[in-house]
Amino acid sequence: MTVVGGWPSLTAALSDRNSPTRSFIQERFGRWQDLQARYREAIAPLAVPGGQANPATIGSAFDWMVRFMVHPCPDLRLALIGVRIPPVRQAVHELALMLNYPDSDGSGGVGNARFSGPVAGSVADHQLLARACWALALLTDLYRVGPTPGSPLMALAPRSITAEKLLDLASPEAVEELRALRASAERALLPALTARRGAWAVGPTFAGSSLMNADDLIAAGLLLELKTSLGSKRRDGTRRSSLEAPTIMQLLGYVLLDFSDEFAIDAVGVYNARYAHLAAWRLPELLAELAGRPVDLKEERAAFRELLSTHV
Repeated sequence: MTVVGGWPSLTAALSDRNSPTRSFIQERFGRWQDLQARYREAIAPLAVPGGQANPATIGSAFDWMVRFMVHPCPDLRLALIGVRIPPVRQAVHELALMLNYPDSDGSGGVGNARFSGPVAGSVADHQLLARACWALALLTDLYRVGPTPGSPLMALAPRSITAEKLLDLASPEAVEELRALRASAERALLPALTARRGAWAVGPTFAGSSLMNADDLIAAGLLLELKTSLGSKRRDGTRRSSLEAPTIMQLLGYVLLDFSDEFAIDAVGVYNARYAHLAAWRLPELLAELAGRPVDLKEERAAFRELLSTHV
């Protein structure tokens, strides 16, 4: 687990019931039962069932897939942060070139984390892109959770890794599942995103990122959380999705970490690819509902910053 400024990542902090971060958000914005009920009533049936591929890696790979769907050369540095061995970094560089990155941007996509959108996504072959996203997801896990027993990466000799060997890590089942998730996103997510014109950020660095790691997608003021969870089982065996409290807290945490309102976030949303369902809420109304009172976001951000700066 990577720690910045004495704090774990936002996701890790919120998973700890004793974390001051979790307590801060829950005490101030904990009235989310009505929001959860409306979400359950609105969501459609399961559209993309789970398969044999590792569900956690599928989630990370789909996150990368969306990045490539909204920009031809998204920044790859997140996949490289945990990589220290030069041959592996070179393999990622080669992989980037296969995905049509300019040679000068191949290992990092510098300048493509923030852009004026919308823009056309990657034109790389869909199967190649799915395999690349799987590899990038495994590399990202090195940064987020460290070397994981059972990870296909651990079976490779690090100093002999090539782009082709990274691509070979994706099973046919993983590629097919990502294909289905991409198809659902093309129908249910992209039209809503491409209607938003302005400043976009893929994996943005918030002002608070120096204190606590966090990354997501912002499309012209819409902060979006991507999900690939199957949801819980009903008695009849069918699946249903719910808006879980940790997801709500994570969205609020991202909003609070934008201390200086650099990204002008005015709405937040959750997209569950397995249900082809996008839910979005205007930020002022959402904060007021969850707090049960009018909210001065500037004051809340200042208080959150004080918390992170002092409770280390």
